[in-house]
Amino acid sequence: MGLNQTHLTNKGASASFKKESIVVLCTRTYLAVIIAVVMNITAVANANPVKDALSILAQNCVDCHGGLEVNADVNLKSLRNARHLRNDPGMIVRVMNAVSDKTMPPEGVAVLDEDTRSQLLQSLGEVLRQIEFENVVMADGVARLNRFQYNNTIKDLFDLKNDVFTLPEKLMTRHDPYLTSDVGMMPERVRVESLTLRPLDGMRGVKSFPKDSRASHGFDNQVDILTMSPLLLDAFFRLSVSIVESPDFNQQNIGIWDQLFTEQQKGEILEEDIRKRLEVFLYRAFRRPIDQPTLERYTNYALSHTSRGLGLTATMKKVVAAVLSSPRFFYRSRSGISGERQFEVAASLSYTLWGSCPDAQLLELASAGRLGDPDVLRSTIARMLKDPKIERFMDSFPVQWMQLETLMAVTPDPSINRYFSLDGQYPATVQMVLEPLLLFDGLFVENRPLGEFIAPTFSYHSPFLTSWYTDKLEPPPVDEVAINQENDKRNKAIAAEQVIVDGFNKQLQEVEKTIRDPVAGGLVKVNLEDGQRKWEETQNQPVKTDFELSPWSKIGPFRAAGLDAAHNTAFVDEAAVDLEKQYGELRWELSNELVDGKIHQLREGNSAHYLFRTVKTDVARSIEVSLGSDDSFKLWHNGVLIGERNMVRGVAADQDKFRLQLSPGENTILFKISNEVGGYAFYFKATEVELPEAVVAALLVERDARNEEQLKVLSQYYLAIAAELREIRRELNLRKNELTRQRQETQDRLNLLPKPKSVAVHRQEIQNGFDNRLRNQLRSQEFKRVAIEDQRYGGIITNAAMLSMTSGPKRTHPVARGVWITEVIFNDPPSPPPNDIPPLNEEDGPKDLTIREKFAAHRENPSCAGCHSKLDPLGFALENYDITGRWRERYPNGREVDVTGTLMRTHEFDNILEFKRSLTTESERFSRAFVSHLFRFAVARELTPQDEIIIDKVIARTRNDGHRLKAIIEEVAFLSVQ
Repeated sequence: MGLNQTHLTNKGASASFKKESIVVLCTRTYLAVIIAVVMNITAVANANPVKDALSILAQNCVDCHGGLEVNADVNLKSLRNARHLRNDPGMIVRVMNAVSDKTMPPEGVAVLDEDTRSQLLQSLGEVLRQIEFENVVMADGVARLNRFQYNNTIKDLFDLKNDVFTLPEKLMTRHDPYLTSDVGMMPERVRVESLTLRPLDGMRGVKSFPKDSRASHGFDNQVDILTMSPLLLDAFFRLSVSIVESPDFNQQNIGIWDQLFTEQQKGEILEEDIRKRLEVFLYRAFRRPIDQPTLERYTNYALSHTSRGLGLTATMKKVVAAVLSSPRFFYRSRSGISGERQFEVAASLSYTLWGSCPDAQLLELASAGRLGDPDVLRSTIARMLKDPKIERFMDSFPVQWMQLETLMAVTPDPSINRYFSLDGQYPATVQMVLEPLLLFDGLFVENRPLGEFIAPTFSYHSPFLTSWYTDKLEPPPVDEVAINQENDKRNKAIAAEQVIVDGFNKQLQEVEKTIRDPVAGGLVKVNLEDGQRKWEETQNQPVKTDFELSPWSKIGPFRAAGLDAAHNTAFVDEAAVDLEKQYGELRWELSNELVDGKIHQLREGNSAHYLFRTVKTDVARSIEVSLGSDDSFKLWHNGVLIGERNMVRGVAADQDKFRLQLSPGENTILFKISNEVGGYAFYFKATEVELPEAVVAALLVERDARNEEQLKVLSQYYLAIAAELREIRRELNLRKNELTRQRQETQDRLNLLPKPKSVAVHRQEIQNGFDNRLRNQLRSQEFKRVAIEDQRYGGIITNAAMLSMTSGPKRTHPVARGVWITEVIFNDPPSPPPNDIPPLNEEDGPKDLTIREKFAAHRENPSCAGCHSKLDPLGFALENYDITGRWRERYPNGREVDVTGTLMRTHEFDNILEFKRSLTTESERFSRAFVSHLFRFAVARELTPQDEIIIDKVIARTRNDGHRLKAIIEEVAFLSVQ
């Protein structure tokens, strides 16, 4: 049997993991007036609370909740005496809740006068306090670690730098350590972001288990949802192995590597060394003292591997994987053993406030039995709240309390608001979710009253949220008149330059025509017949067949500011090369090593080199030169620029080709290569162009026997190569180059002129600019503290996050908003709707109805009226906010929004400001609801009637100071482990 199986079947261990079932009563916890009972016991000291309570119930409630009619499964007629009443604390709590929030008596029935209502609540509260409850803390119980706790426990246990696996449930990442600031004030600016849609990577190769679900109206740390199926158990085993086998599980990332995984030091006894290491590690991993048999079992497991030749580091990894696979690690157990109670307190505190295992100081206090001392316990809690690990509480409780995880799935219809999902990677949700979380941070750091969750004096806004709340979210309008006037100016300027370009084009056409036939162009009077006759005669005589290329002469590098400067600057006399001339320190050098047909390297970037050579021929002929360059080049023939290319490229053979017409005698070639950065190179090859077949055929015919076509072929060919026209053609080519330069300058000016843009293009550009501004805002990490000047916004109710996540893709959901308020603000989750009631069909009825009018049919149904009378006023009060939390006065159909209503059948309101003021008048009710949420999170289970008494204590102890957040957290942490 392997080690893990031994742990799972060990009788002593299994007793620690029995799960005791607990029957808990469904309860709502808004018993604000219970406090009056606690604080004013003397007021009823001489009364008989049981008698008073039963009397009032009999007079006002039994008709509907007794006899033949038992509404809401509440039978009050069965409560005939004190024993019956005390035996049903759950019933007491339900009645108190209904009377306290004034949902009972129902509408249409005479309400209780204030004195009677107060007396009933005081009497029931006193009865509840008199009940002797059994301790509900689970004995022999277990609670599995959830994903968040597991990750944090591994990080702290190994002093790991990064998360074990991705944690999309972490909705806010703080880049500033303000939670533990000593000044007690939040900074004016904080850097935060939500990475939930782009979570940071965990350790490579780690196989996580799925995210745990949140309990209904509860949290993801509750015992009843943290079950362990066979598949999940297997996932835990695989997870533990994948952690130690991850390439990231190494000395650089593990803070306790030297204490646990380093190879054995010389002179140490192996068994003692292993036992010593494991004794410390198991104590931290199992979070309680380790019995000797357990220590020996893990020690022997390690020795079984070392005895087979496995190194100590690899052995300890296997042992660690076994420890992490043990239920004693991934379960938090309550053994019922009195000697371990202190360690259970330490674990409860650490998993509540830090989401992780106890640190050494907590374990030391537990070992010394000092956590039972109230003063030590309070000072310990105060220390934990100042520890950086308190961030994990802030990452867990606020998110689940406010149900913010649902926000990340919100996708409003883009046709209604296209800006919400403008950036697929950064939707509006990643900005919105940070506002309520930063408010929670602020109230915690500054220890502010809970009432500021509803009506705070400040908030933290990013540039995006500021735009979202205050801007129309419309791009600026276009001025069509001004645009058309500007377009007219631009068109005129373009037309004027185009006339000049067209003039140059016309001149160039004339020059090119003249270059082809200078005689016909009238530029020169010359008889080409003699020259042609001599040329024809030479074709039939033996001549030197090759043209003669001189070696290259080279000069450079000439340095420049960049490629354009190197390419365009004339560093030498490019039209008339003088090989004797010196340019600064540079002189022309003969370079016999530069062989044609090969790539040759040059040196230095942002510079230029020149290559010069002569070409001699006895007869006129055509040659083709093939070039390659890295980067740009220019080519001159007989002082005339015949080709260039300004671009960045690598060198290769035959990238560009030019045909040169050589005249008898000496011709010149100048080749310039310019480079941007790094080394550069060139390629050159010259080959003779054979006579065209038609010319050869004509030459083979006797002169007098040639036909008209043959005479024409020969005269046209000679016209192209005639030496007599060499000089005039040179001048014409220079003229052509100058015209080309002037045309290019004009064309460049033309190209730089602003082009006319249509109104539609202007409108689209403005829209694109507006969109890009919002995209940048969506990626902002800076949030600034702002005073709440517009009271319509601010707090955890009237913010874009809550208002968006309680809406549908096309319309707001008043019921969902009402449910959120009853659950989060009042801790009073409604019953699910009856199965026989169909959902609201938005397409039914006239299009001009408001959502309030469409819901009227639901409210008329007696089965729905009870919940709707409570939910509708809360949801309709928020109808001025659209599906994305932006303010509106009217619905899309033009109807005015109606938000009037009554809160708890007492507080009438006509607008959102009055509604929020109504909520603040119920601050005691909200404080009690918040404490109930927090206490449920701390004890990780549903609340029982006994917990109501503890909640009373928290409320009573924090009332005089205004129920401040940090004080309440301290008190809940303290009382949750009593």
